Formats: sequence, C-alpha cells, structure tokens
Amino acid sequence: MKQGFWIVVKKIVRDADVVLEVLDARFPNITRISRLEKMAKEKLILVINKADLVSNKTLDKIKTEFKNSKYILVSCSNSKNISELVHLIKNKGKVAVIGYPNTGKSTLINRLSSGGKARTSSESGFTHGKQLIAGKRGIMLIDTPGIVPFDARDEIRLGLVSGISPSKLENPDLVATKLIYMFKKNNPLAFSRYYGVDMSLDTYSILLEIGKKRYMLLKKGEIDERRAAILVLEDWHKGKIRL
Repeated sequence: MKQGFWIVVKKIVRDADVVLEVLDARFPNITRISRLEKMAKEKLILVINKADLVSNKTLDKIKTEFKNSKYILVSCSNSKNISELVHLIKNKGKVAVIGYPNTGKSTLINRLSSGGKARTSSESGFTHGKQLIAGKRGIMLIDTPGIVPFDARDEIRLGLVSGISPSKLENPDLVATKLIYMFKKNNPLAFSRYYGVDMSLDTYSILLEIGKKRYMLLKKGEIDERRAAILVLEDWHKGKIRL
C-alpha cells in the first residue's frame, strides 16, 4: 500500500470520534490491521461482520479470543446486532468505517445510514474514494476505500478473505486447496455434503473431483483445475459453504 494512502487514513482517524474496523468473522485475525489499530487506540471498536457465515462453535471461539477487546458481532446481511451497534455509537459524532476489502464496510454503512447510501458490489475493492454519509442517531459516517495491508500481496490470504476476485488470482488452485484443507480440518461434513466428494482424499484430489463432477474439462478431457478452484472460491465468497 502506498505511503500516501496511510497519510490519508491517519488524518481520517485523527478527525474521527469513533473508528469501526470491520472484520470478517471467518478470519477475524487475518482481517485485522495492526497499523490502523495503533492509530485508532481508544477510538477503536472491532465490528466482526458475517457472523451468519460461521458456526456456533466458531462464534464461541471468537467470543473467547476477543473478550478483552471492544467488539461486537454483527451480520450486515440480516441486520443482526446492528441496533446494538447503533446504540453503542449514537451521538458520538464522526464515525470512520475502515477495513479490508469485501469485509462488508459499505453494507454496514447502509445499515447505519439515515438515507444516504454507500454503493455496494460483490466485486472486491469496489469503493474507491472517501464518502461522507449522514448516519442514524446523530452520527456522520466516513466511508473509506478498502485497505490491503499485506506486504508482498499474499495471494492465499487475499483469496480466502475475498480481498481479490477469484478470477483475478494468479494461482486460484493454491487458494482453493488451502480452503479445502481448512474444511477437512474444521468442517469436512459441510463440504462433503455440498459437493458430494470424499473428504478422505488429499486436497488436490478433492479439487479435481469437484471439477470432474461439474464437467469442467479441457479439450483433451483433462480436468480444468483453475475453473474448479474459481468455483469453490466463489461459493465460499457467497456463503454457500461455511466453516
């Protein structure tokens, strides 16, 4: 990320009365931005979004891990705990909403706004410039572009957290096999039921099996592992498969 961008973020944080860092409940630690948190300090509230996309077991783990932090679990898609968040920040003045691409910042702002809406899209990195939006209960929302804090552009982490569109990944198969590994370890039954595959196979064989079942073939009859990987990652991003 260019240094000039962080200068802008620092100014936004300085001018804000509250800073909401939006995290993905599926990967709350991967989507934390330590540089931002050091800037925000006592202004910071962690908004752990997409709580509807994880199991109760995962929610319990999050609650235990973040018990010493100021946080709230929400689901912007169904407005779960949004009223509690509004109560938490009401009459606080300027509220900056910052986070990793596709964590749900713009959707959160739409839930908190009093009329002015932030544009949303399933395409990662859709928001490109700062927007000021009137919010409920006497707050002014500051929407900012998504922040990509990973040095060296870690493709696997970007792909897992929806920080980049699957079709734009250089090696979607590496990201997909990593995701399959996580399901093998944490929730193999859900993955097996959705795709009808044998989870006792190795991760690469499972990916090929998915491609075979979905008739994703190349000219010589070989399985198109790239298409299969993109399919799995798109299903993941849309919440069709859940850890």
